[in-house]
This record gives sequence, C-alpha cells and structure tokens, in this order.
Amino acid sequence: MADLAQCHRTRVDRQVREGYPGGVQRHPGKFLTTDHKNNSSKPKLSDDKPDRFESLFDLYVNLKSSRDVCLHPRIVRFLSLVFEAKPVAFQQLLFQRSNGHQVHQDTSVVTVEDPMLLAATWIALEDVTEGSGELAFYDRSHKLPHYLFKDGSKRMNFADDDQDAYTKALDEACIARGLPYEKFMAKKGDVLFWTADLVHRSHPRSLPDGTSRLSCVTHYHPDTTVPFWFRFHPENRHVASFGSTAAYASGRYELPKGRGYMAPMASLVK
Repeated sequence: MADLAQCHRTRVDRQVREGYPGGVQRHPGKFLTTDHKNNSSKPKLSDDKPDRFESLFDLYVNLKSSRDVCLHPRIVRFLSLVFEAKPVAFQQLLFQRSNGHQVHQDTSVVTVEDPMLLAATWIALEDVTEGSGELAFYDRSHKLPHYLFKDGSKRMNFADDDQDAYTKALDEACIARGLPYEKFMAKKGDVLFWTADLVHRSHPRSLPDGTSRLSCVTHYHPDTTVPFWFRFHPENRHVASFGSTAAYASGRYELPKGRGYMAPMASLVK
C-alpha cells in the first residue's frame, strides 16, 4: 500500500454523466448535495431545478452509471492488487466545479478503522482547463511523517482541532522537503489513483468561480476493514456487492433492497 502513489493513471471508457443530471432532477429529494452557496457545511436535498454549482454525494447508490465508472474493471483490478483484497467504494463526490479545498490528506476527513488502508480515484468527466481549480498534489508527500491531531489520531475533529494550523504544517513540510508540486491536467476519462496520505488540494482558480471542472472522486477501502462510521451508525453497516469483485457502502444513504431510488438518511438533511 505504501507504494501506491499519484503516478498510477488509467482511462475509463464510460462516463458517470450518463443519466445525470436528468436522473437527479427526475427524482428530487433522493440525492444529497453540498450547500456551499449558503456557506453551510450540512448537506441539502436536491430538487427539480438544475444546479451546476453544488457537488453530489454517493451517486453510486442510485445511479448504475456511477457504479459502472467508479468500479470499472480496470479500477477494481488495480485496487485489488494494491489491497490484496476486494475493494469497497464507501464515499464519493461528483464535482461540478472546483471545491477550493486547501492542502490536506484524506486520512484527516475520510476515515476507516485502519486509516492507511485507504485509496482514492479522481476521474475526469471533461478535459481539465488550466485555471478551473484543477487537482494539485505534492509528489511523494504520502511518505511524510504522520500528522496527529489532539486526540492522538489521524482524524480531524473540527470542533477541537485547528484546521488552518494543519494546512500550514502540511504545506511547510512539503516545501521544506522540496517535494514537487504538480497539477493534474487530465483529459476526459483519465483516472488518477492516490494513496491515503497524499497531500493534495484544489489549485486556486483564476477563471470565473462558476467554471466547470466535472469530475468524480471516490474513496475505497479493502474488505478487510470497515469505515469509521460503522462505530456510530449500526443501521447503516450494510455493504452491497458489485458482482464478485467489488462492493460499495454509504454513510449517507440506505442501500437499495430492491427497485427504486433510495433517499438519504433523514438525520443528515436540514
């Protein structure tokens, strides 16, 4: 796992945009989105009006096209070799534009019981335009010493931990070691894999704020561990199979038990 870095790239031949946004607007209230326009950290329900600003959570629960992309055979094979186990997709965001995230490591915000047993894919759904807030990362930064928060873990507690101090410490550590800063200028269908502690960010935008940067980010763990949320949400520990080679889970939706669209968990919605 330590050798999985940002250098592995592939392409997928189907796009998660199939069925989107029509599928979302045909089923208002069945999809959970960010609410950045209102400066809120709590998700909101989608409605029947087109919204090209917010990001959408865990589309693989309700859209087959999303499962077909994030669990594409080439992606599943690579992750299976890395994990030496079946990969489980357990968190996803479809970005319509850059989210403006500062430097971070996924272990601080996307957590599993074994924090380093984590990998991610970033799938370009259109050619990336310079200045649109492209994904950027520090080469080999996954080898930095572990950053531990106040409780001694790699998980950030937003109530107790200083996010700005964390961001500054990561940036300074990468610069002090002379790690190259790279931007992922992807073409539609390109896939970038990275390991748990790769330091990455959305590069600052120079184009208008609403400039699209359509992409799909999915986080995975091997089936030898479980998401951290399993501790607190026993009603949401179900893992659904995706054929015989992969699986998926969600901390935001119940998983389908039959036909139809599943609504997000009521406790997460305003």
